Amino acid sequence: IMVVCSPFHRLLYLRFCAMGLLALGGIGVLGPACTLGGRTVMIAVLLRRLLRCLRGLSRNCRAVAGKPLQPSMLGLHRRFLELYDNAGVAATSSGIGGVHPEERVAALQRKFRLSDGQEIAYWDVGGLPEGSGAEQSVVLLCNGLGARVAGWAPLLDALHSESPAWHGRRLVVPEYRGQFASMPLIGGGVSVERSAADLSELVAALGIKRCSLLCWSTGVQVGLQLALDRKDLVNGMVLIQGTTGKALNAILQPLCTVPAVPSLLGAFLRYVPKAMVRSGVRLALGDALLRWPSPFERFGALVLWPFGSDLMPPIVVRYGQDMLQSDAHFANYCGYAEALGRHILAPRLPEIKSPALVITGTPDFVTPARCSYDLAASLGSIGGAELFDDASGSHYYIFEEPHKCAKKVARFLDSIAPV
Repeated sequence: IMVVCSPFHRLLYLRFCAMGLLALGGIGVLGPACTLGGRTVMIAVLLRRLLRCLRGLSRNCRAVAGKPLQPSMLGLHRRFLELYDNAGVAATSSGIGGVHPEERVAALQRKFRLSDGQEIAYWDVGGLPEGSGAEQSVVLLCNGLGARVAGWAPLLDALHSESPAWHGRRLVVPEYRGQFASMPLIGGGVSVERSAADLSELVAALGIKRCSLLCWSTGVQVGLQLALDRKDLVNGMVLIQGTTGKALNAILQPLCTVPAVPSLLGAFLRYVPKAMVRSGVRLALGDALLRWPSPFERFGALVLWPFGSDLMPPIVVRYGQDMLQSDAHFANYCGYAEALGRHILAPRLPEIKSPALVITGTPDFVTPARCSYDLAASLGSIGGAELFDDASGSHYYIFEEPHKCAKKVARFLDSIAPV
């Protein structure tokens, strides 16, 4: 691979080689001296991640009056309210007689009916006060597949801490058609192109002429398609751990596309979800996650600690609850996953001239880092796209290192769209 890859990618594969040598040394393949060194480094890395979980990464999220973020779905929803709805915080309580924070967050949503009759739910929060006379700096958030707005609370908290200008940015967060409050699905079928067209229609209805994109995972493909369709709209892009299209050619394949794996993933998405619905497995698993979230979160804490974030267990359990909430929603979710595999972007990436910050993590096995390297090398951004690769970041970097990510995002947005 080192021979055929471009100089732009060689750093990535050098890192892979170093990780491979470290693993081989740790299991004793390279001799006693290397075994000791390899195991020492591996233990140090794992110990650091364990201590981060035990200490609580969430304690560093203190943008609101110095109060640490509570590592639970209740805490994530409450922090979103504290950042964007001060009036709503007073009305919420986890006790009897108060409005639950999640209900208040849902009440902040608005609905817009698209031209084909599909209703799209979205949040429109933050920004400068009306009548300030200043032009609004708008950030359009393109979320990952199946992710919820509360999951962004750690990064949004960090952005408020790292950038005074972030308080003046207007944030628009849509939910894709057929997902969550944008149900039921109208017209049948979903695609990345359709989602991008939906966002284009929504921002036009909101009177937004220019905006920056903040995209993660699936949202990277949606954001790139929007940038292709509406070159007049996008003034800059933050692309966190996405792909250049045809996602099934990359998922779980960190070094290169492995023959037959894309076909196997496609077959899995076509047949296994239908079998889960027919057999009742979807219903049973969904009910179990809803009835006993605490045991699942405790189990998650035991297996997810290598990610180094105490925020992962509640977010992962909630992700499963949301994905499996109904047969229709599960079908739409799997339909989106298939659509990501059909979506072709790479040949047109040079057409995108907007400034771009591409963020990835070398160990990302979901949307491998090589995709972000391909993306940064292919975009036609004037002056070249900026690439940031954290050697310790997984696909869930926004939960693992929200402040490190926020520093990069804030500096980039302040340079292209100052408030």
